[in-house]
Amino acid sequence: MARHARFSYRNLDQLRGDIDRLGLADDLPVSPEPDLGILFDPVSFGRHSCPNRLAVQPMEGCDASADGAPSDLTFRRYERFAAGGAGLIWFEACAVLPQGRANPRQLWINERNVLAFKELLQRVREVGQAVCVLQLTHSGRYCRPKGLARPVIAHHSAVLDAQHGLAAGYPLVTDEELERIEEAFVAAAQLAGEAGFDAVDIKSCHRYLINELLASYTREDSRFGGSFVNRTRMLREVATKIGQRVPQIEVTCRLNVYDAIEYPYGWGVDKDDAGKYDLAEPLKLIGQLAKIGLGAINISVGNPYWNAHYGRPFDWPAQGLAVPDEHPLEGVARMVRIVREVQQAFDEITVVGTGYTWLRHYFPHVAAEVVGRGWAKIVGLGRGALAYPDFARDLQERGRMDRLSVCVGCSSCSQLMRDGGMSGCVVRDSEIYGPIYKEYRRLSQDEAQRLAQQCRECVDATCAAACPAGVDVPAFVKAVAEGRDRDAYGILRQVNLLPEICSLVCPVEVQCQGACLQQWLGDAAVAVADIQRYVARRARQEGWTAVDVSGPLSGKRVAVVGAGPAGLACAAELVERGHKVVIFEKQAAAGGKALGVIPPDRLNRGTGAAEIGSILDQVGGERLEWRFDRPLRADFDLDDVVADGFDAVMLAMGLDEAVLLPRAGGRCEGVVDGLEFLRRMKQRATDGGELSGRVAVLGGGNTAIDAACEAKRGGADDVYLIYRRSFEQMPAWPGERRRTIEAGVHMLLLTQPVGYETDGEGRLEGVRVVRTELGEPDESGRRRAKAVAGSEHVIPVDMCIEALGERLSAELAGLLNGVRLSGEGLVAVGDEAEGGNPYCFQTRRRGVFAAGDLVNGGTTVVQAVAEGLSAAEQIDRYLGRAVER
Repeated sequence: MARHARFSYRNLDQLRGDIDRLGLADDLPVSPEPDLGILFDPVSFGRHSCPNRLAVQPMEGCDASADGAPSDLTFRRYERFAAGGAGLIWFEACAVLPQGRANPRQLWINERNVLAFKELLQRVREVGQAVCVLQLTHSGRYCRPKGLARPVIAHHSAVLDAQHGLAAGYPLVTDEELERIEEAFVAAAQLAGEAGFDAVDIKSCHRYLINELLASYTREDSRFGGSFVNRTRMLREVATKIGQRVPQIEVTCRLNVYDAIEYPYGWGVDKDDAGKYDLAEPLKLIGQLAKIGLGAINISVGNPYWNAHYGRPFDWPAQGLAVPDEHPLEGVARMVRIVREVQQAFDEITVVGTGYTWLRHYFPHVAAEVVGRGWAKIVGLGRGALAYPDFARDLQERGRMDRLSVCVGCSSCSQLMRDGGMSGCVVRDSEIYGPIYKEYRRLSQDEAQRLAQQCRECVDATCAAACPAGVDVPAFVKAVAEGRDRDAYGILRQVNLLPEICSLVCPVEVQCQGACLQQWLGDAAVAVADIQRYVARRARQEGWTAVDVSGPLSGKRVAVVGAGPAGLACAAELVERGHKVVIFEKQAAAGGKALGVIPPDRLNRGTGAAEIGSILDQVGGERLEWRFDRPLRADFDLDDVVADGFDAVMLAMGLDEAVLLPRAGGRCEGVVDGLEFLRRMKQRATDGGELSGRVAVLGGGNTAIDAACEAKRGGADDVYLIYRRSFEQMPAWPGERRRTIEAGVHMLLLTQPVGYETDGEGRLEGVRVVRTELGEPDESGRRRAKAVAGSEHVIPVDMCIEALGERLSAELAGLLNGVRLSGEGLVAVGDEAEGGNPYCFQTRRRGVFAAGDLVNGGTTVVQAVAEGLSAAEQIDRYLGRAVER
């Protein structure tokens, strides 16, 4: 073996020189002037005919929807493959059962989404003529259906079990369950036939379930282990059943013939040396499959999750994969040689060969020779096709491949999959996958540890002092740096119930990160938000987030009105302290304005709901009761809540009324409230086309920024943000201000809206504004905006979004009997509630507490959470059951 080397060939002679030097010329033929015509001859694929001998091999995109249906990215990928001209498209792994998915976004064909697969096939056939194969799979020991590892193993492996942390007693899949999985493969094949696929692949490679069964020598007393007949039973029976029940569809197989895992845990290996292959059993199996009716087979080698060395050469290894200890050309040659031995043993079968991507633009120089010599009837690219979907078309039309379009062997597509992102070519398709790669790298353990190691572990840290919740930032960051992720999450949860949501929406540039000393002493502040997001996401996936309900019940009942961040934090803390909590929420789901109006590019509704659900969904009804669609109103006020027998009440329903610009004549069609606009846009998940024309947004706070950016994203031709003061004096956070510029919003600063222009029927025609200049500071510390005489004018717009602020409505205030309001019209607590503790959240009415926007006027999610937790502690003391946290 030679040492590993990166691709460095400037010309074909250099490549041929290395092949000769390594003694690979007999296995890796290279033609300086390849006969490309042979690659474009038609070839049989079972009962079908491929228009050429070039294939797109299966590469998972990990971008299906939650129900397994192909997404827009899936459609895009396969339409590009089809337009690229390959004669065979081998669709990626598609689960036959939801629990058999390798990740939450793996394709899964089922009765509810078969029409989506049918549409995918139709779109593919509109732009190409390829034979289409759907790879059916059960991921076995790599099952992660909801992001958590849920291995299904056929035998214990001294080589692989340690990787997954599997104990010796970890249960094996039973024969009865394997029989049910057999039927799932058949049912999935029937659906694939309905969708229009030409063939289905019974995936038997890369140590997924069926491939693992082939190596289950140590599985004793089982119909599916021990002897050759038993180990190959499932593959043979599935192939036979599909052939009988779905006769219109071709059956094929992507088959590992050599695992490179030591005997008795590997398949196709020499019993004395796992570095050598022994094809006796694989060839015997292929012969039996041919008799069943398989007319084509796709050969694979190695296990990319275990040993990237055999059959998967690369230049820059993905995180966590060792650099192979051989020259990549040796791996390519091994693949070519093994496929050759299979093809020459079964000339009647169409054998598909792979492993050519590392050759880059020299691929056709080898591929044409391999096909011409009869060593394979079809040759394909996997990662290479992700990078260069047009490779077949360019070969046919231009006679060569573009060297600046080929895969560079960086393995970033694999890294994306390992990080939990949507997979594609980060280098050649960077507009789509570059941002995704960066996003999911930030969520990986190795990257989080690298970022955490930059912390200086300051005593009396300014980062912690700048956090409204008082998170011990150095402690939780240090725990991540040392690989103690669960400890890190525990530190976060002591003071922040919703760390994942907060990591996405907190203005960290003016909180923890803005106070980090590293921004002056190093290159940048420690990325606290990214580290926190990683920890919180992992905690949710690993099941560390649920509230502790192990303690006894107190017998006390507490009502929490409002299921926003403050209410949820209070409820969770009270539940942990043993009290029964009943949550009243006016909406149909928890999350409040945070989940309802913060745009999806900042806070995806699914992510927020998942964190909340992971914390509270497992709490039983004896401790937590939800009453959705139950707002305070005229027939159900605070007196009614108290009368229901509650020992204490927490008010956390937020502010309910928008501040509006005066309207001459009242009605003004085309003017909408900012929060209602954001709520509508988030519910519809608009990506363009919703809006048109000119839109004005009034205000300079965070809601105004969100509304302006959403209006632009929603399709408005021009968006004007109208604000009476300067850019620096906008109340919106600095990062939010920058977002408007990046979104292309027009900033009309030093401009004050004073009214509207409407037509005769009350429809909006424009916003009346006046220019302003800055005077002396007001009570807020910002300079007053003074109107410039004679500067009034009208800005023609089709729609206006008001984001001028929120307040407690007179109607809601009238429902809070016995609760005093402050001079700002907010709920008064502590000293403001007459004689209270300044740090207390108790109102003037005995047993009634309040926190969040009702009290502070609207700040950050993390402050609302902190107030909710503090209020819970005070409620607990009020109930006479204070416990040590």
